[in-house]
Amino acid sequence: MDKSAYKFSGEAASNYDRYLGPLLFEPYAIDTANSIDNTNVHAVLELACGTGRVTRHLRERFKPPVKLVATDLSADMLQVAETILNDSSITFRVEDAQNLSFADNTFDVVVCQFGLMFLPDKQKGLREALRVLKPGGRFIFTTWDKTGKMPLHKLIFNDIIEPYFKKDDTARLFVPFALHDTHVLEGWMREAGFADVESERVVLHGGAPSAESIINGLFLKHSLGKEIMDNPPPNLKTC
Repeated sequence: MDKSAYKFSGEAASNYDRYLGPLLFEPYAIDTANSIDNTNVHAVLELACGTGRVTRHLRERFKPPVKLVATDLSADMLQVAETILNDSSITFRVEDAQNLSFADNTFDVVVCQFGLMFLPDKQKGLREALRVLKPGGRFIFTTWDKTGKMPLHKLIFNDIIEPYFKKDDTARLFVPFALHDTHVLEGWMREAGFADVESERVVLHGGAPSAESIINGLFLKHSLGKEIMDNPPPNLKTC
């Protein structure tokens, strides 16, 4: 099996925003942006901005002349974000969060929603975030809880998808949900050099126009679902 279950390029990047954006990301994007104190902020960096769900709300929260730079490793995802937002006041750049091109002490705030889990070297990513922050700056990031605590994800990943691949390494299917231990995350933050580390569990509810939209977003139009359909297990039934 291919190892790119969570890479979204081309049409998949647009589908990601269309189907998963309202369901999974929009509620947390609003909450994340609104939770950040916007006083004395002159420059904001977003890591792993994807299709710009958080970016839009960061721009509303931190209005010009505050500098807003939105970055992602995927040029295709950035293209979707730039097209949808159509905002010349936002700088979009392809960047590796583990090797940022920005100078030390550049930003007052660094934000990363549901991106840290995908970094091969997560602590290097944390150190880079700290490096580009000004003294006293803030790094705000979110990660998913384990699938067992999220009924929809448990149904899709644990109950439906995982049983098809009992002989395969299924750990990779759960990469987005691997950083749910707040004690581990807080420890990594302190090791990277952050002070005043805090964590909070936030439970929000997204929406979808139909069950079909959910199936498209989490399976049929998802890169993981395509991988399954391209290499169907013997017991996979399709209509």
